[in-house]
Amino acid sequence: MKVLTDQDLLNLLPPEKAVSAMKEAFSLLWRGEVISPQRTVVTQNGDWWGVMPCRTKYLFTVKVVAVIPGNRERGLPSVNGAVLALSPDTAEPLAVLPGAMLTALRTSATSVLSTEIAVGRKVGVLGVIGAGQEAEFHIRMAQGYLSPSRVLVTARKSHVELARRTGAEAVELDTLLREADVIFATTSSTSPVVKGSLLKDGFHVASIGAHTPDARELDDDAIRRARTYIVDSLEAVSRESGDYIQPARSGALGAKVLELGEILVKGIRVERPSIFKSVGVAVQDNLATYYAIKELV
Repeated sequence: MKVLTDQDLLNLLPPEKAVSAMKEAFSLLWRGEVISPQRTVVTQNGDWWGVMPCRTKYLFTVKVVAVIPGNRERGLPSVNGAVLALSPDTAEPLAVLPGAMLTALRTSATSVLSTEIAVGRKVGVLGVIGAGQEAEFHIRMAQGYLSPSRVLVTARKSHVELARRTGAEAVELDTLLREADVIFATTSSTSPVVKGSLLKDGFHVASIGAHTPDARELDDDAIRRARTYIVDSLEAVSRESGDYIQPARSGALGAKVLELGEILVKGIRVERPSIFKSVGVAVQDNLATYYAIKELV
């Protein structure tokens, strides 16, 4: 059994390979070739824990992932955990992978994939909201796969340092919202940070935060302006995301709702303005793991 490190994953999943893994993951999901029971969630003392099993023709994987806000004070990623990969035929343990790094890579690759199908690979100005691990990996994944003319970053704190490390420009939130053609929202905020009244015509927003029913990253103006609302899994966002549940109930969500896998399999043209909402699904971990280890085992 292989035990992989963060650096191993960075070497094994460069942007082209990571995005290819996500293309196959969501295509398999849409075709019904994935067995993925609903994840088990435990919330205690402000910490969120999830257990995510998944079987594909390639692997059986189980990811234990947690969002621990107090980790920031410990100098650790707020998202942490591990993935166990087994043979789907024999249950032979094949690999253990670091969950935080795998989550960052597969999540950022999926946001980039949503951008490719909505905008293309030349995206103009990219804006990233947030300054944590996900924000950094979204910037680096985009720089390695897309062709942004500029990268803007904003957050409550730490975005100046993130901009220095990544070659981005540190700006105020309203400036980013007005100037960015594509926006990645990667925050832990429970109230909207994406204000639709400030967004450009033809925007694309990928939102990976607000993964509980009472949390929002997108305001109703942004959702009303969207012509296409893309989701990683309609079942998952209908159960977990306030950015879907609340506007669907209020009537603010009038856009065409499509799953990412449906767009890929059917070759559907995405009309902008567009939104991609992701809460994360287990097949992302399964295929990212498979693409990482298939040449090692």
